[in-house]
Amino acid sequence: MKRIININLSGRVIPIEDAAYDSLQRYIESLRRYFAAEEGRDEIINDIESRIAELMNDKINKGAAAVTEDDINEIIHSMGRVEDFEAADAAEGAASSDQASGSFTYTGAQQRFKGRLYRDSSDKILGGVCSGIANYMNVDPAIIRLLFAIITLGGFGFGFLLYIIAWIVLPARAGEGYVGKRLFRNPDDKVIGGVAGGLGAYFNKPSWAIRLIFAAPLVLSILASVFNGIFSPFGGFYFPDIFFSSFTGTFLLAYIILWIVLPEARSTFEKMEMRGEKVDVNSIWQNVQRGMSDFETRAKSWGEEVKSSAENLGRSAQQFADTRGRAFAAEVAQTARPAASGIGHAIGVLFKIFFLFIAGSIAFGLFVALMFLILGGLANPMKDFLLDGFWQNASAWGVLILFLGVPIVALITWIVRRGMKVRSQNRYLGWVFGSLWTLGWVSLIIFGASMATDFRSYRKTNQDIRLAQPALNKLLIRIDDPEVEYSGTFPWFDADGGGWDLTRDSLKMANIKLRIDKSLDSNYHVTVWRYSAGENRDEATRRAEKIVYSASSMDSTLVLGSGFGVSKEQKFRGQKVMVEIKVPVGKKIRFDRTVEDKLYPINITIRERGNWNRRDWDIDWDEDYRMDWKADTDYIMTTAGELEEAEKYTGSQVPGGVYEYNPERKVDSMRQKIEEKERQLEEERRKLEEMQNNIRPSKLSEPVKQKEASTVLMAIPFGPLVI
Repeated sequence: MKRIININLSGRVIPIEDAAYDSLQRYIESLRRYFAAEEGRDEIINDIESRIAELMNDKINKGAAAVTEDDINEIIHSMGRVEDFEAADAAEGAASSDQASGSFTYTGAQQRFKGRLYRDSSDKILGGVCSGIANYMNVDPAIIRLLFAIITLGGFGFGFLLYIIAWIVLPARAGEGYVGKRLFRNPDDKVIGGVAGGLGAYFNKPSWAIRLIFAAPLVLSILASVFNGIFSPFGGFYFPDIFFSSFTGTFLLAYIILWIVLPEARSTFEKMEMRGEKVDVNSIWQNVQRGMSDFETRAKSWGEEVKSSAENLGRSAQQFADTRGRAFAAEVAQTARPAASGIGHAIGVLFKIFFLFIAGSIAFGLFVALMFLILGGLANPMKDFLLDGFWQNASAWGVLILFLGVPIVALITWIVRRGMKVRSQNRYLGWVFGSLWTLGWVSLIIFGASMATDFRSYRKTNQDIRLAQPALNKLLIRIDDPEVEYSGTFPWFDADGGGWDLTRDSLKMANIKLRIDKSLDSNYHVTVWRYSAGENRDEATRRAEKIVYSASSMDSTLVLGSGFGVSKEQKFRGQKVMVEIKVPVGKKIRFDRTVEDKLYPINITIRERGNWNRRDWDIDWDEDYRMDWKADTDYIMTTAGELEEAEKYTGSQVPGGVYEYNPERKVDSMRQKIEEKERQLEEERRKLEEMQNNIRPSKLSEPVKQKEASTVLMAIPFGPLVI
């Protein structure tokens, strides 16, 4: 029976057979003698021991009870024997160092495809199917696992079905294990998660090309959407972007899966495996030598820095503190951050993806909106109704291009340069973007000041409508004009289809308000109020007078227009129209169904006079209370200046305040009276019970007591009479 002992090698506790330990100890001693004359020999031996401990720990993780002597021989064979190094040195001489400086790279072409396909029981997560296929094809098992994950998520579970079938059909056997280039996420070449950097290192391709492949469907989809949004309103060519949209989702899903599944190459050995370098004694020695050379270079530069900084001690001390502080903070963060794995790692990645998705969505929305405003605005007639004069047009374009466009272009430039790993010592781009954005701020200030000047004053004009008094004391309000709907070819303005219309010559809006007020005499009165803003009082009044709106009387009907028009010369400056209808007390008014259908939005209010008024603003638009009205219903004007449904009108007067008819008002009143009566009855019952408790008959006979009690019980419903 072989004796098993536990050893501590590079911080790992590993069970190992006694004979295997002797072989391992002899091997390490031979390496110590071989590298005795090398500079950095202790670091070389420590790295070799760390790699051997990692390989031995892999054996234990795969189910071995202890590391055997055969395992040690396999590890020694993969790491390299001292005899082989000495023989190579003797045969090659001085040329051996040049050959040794080149790293051994796995080409990945050594595909086996020999023998039978098995499930690898020594390297499995579920059933060893993926590792078995990878072992058969001599590729990294991570690649096969990723393919199964993508097929499963993108093929509605088809990959999972294939996995279950392979798990049942394929027999299990301990495989030889994959030795070659491995797929990792590259922490030294990453923009988001290091996926593109790891794929580039695995396939020996530049990482920017991998990033471009992932981003190409998204970029093409955005360009296709912008192209369609700009040209499709004019009946132009429609570019199908469903192809790019489909691949955008597929590539995004693939990137997320790679981010979650692939481990990050943290250790030196993992980075060597990622680059395809053979991890043996020779490669470890080369890495240490390169590290020593880099350290000498850094030490020399540091000495020069100390020498030059002696002239200015304060500045040098500050730079040194900052450098050491950042390095120490990075080391602390690296030590304090736990190795994210399993569910925790997946959750962290998903949170990162969520925030990146939100930021990307905002950037995408701004970009698309900017393209619509700039390119679509060239042919958009809206600007002809808003902008007046050269300075408003110039400053508006400055706001769009300089204030909004420059930051978006700068953000896209930064993302592209970061993705391509472009580094420039010149800061001319920053100065250019900063200067242009400053001009954008100037344009914004000029544009805001100019528009605020055009809204400085607000005035209204009135027009009395000649109204034939209704014979039956009921006025009908009706709309005969067609509903105002957008009829242009700009789909991004056609959000809900109603309430306004825009052509190249006119702007029409259904912003009509109906105000109902009490007439001071026995006649109906109708007044049309027109509102508008302007740079001064005269200009605001002039704009209000030129608002085109029609209202006419026909028998017992008041026919109103469905909207009002604003000409291109007048510009839009907050124009509004209000129709004030005064109804005599006791007479009726009725709103036709067309009022509800064609005015957008319809706002019928009850007059409530207020005191607030901004200086130089002659407007009382918001001094009313909304009325909860119904179409095709007769309303009657009360003496309180409010409308009530004619069927429910009882002649009662309600004081002023917010008017909103409540059909349950009478029911609530009756309910309150009933509750008050119930409270009074309960109080009388309580008094009766107190009187009954105070009576203590002592001389009366039992029949008399029963009769008295019976009398009291019979008198409960008529308590006041008994008392």
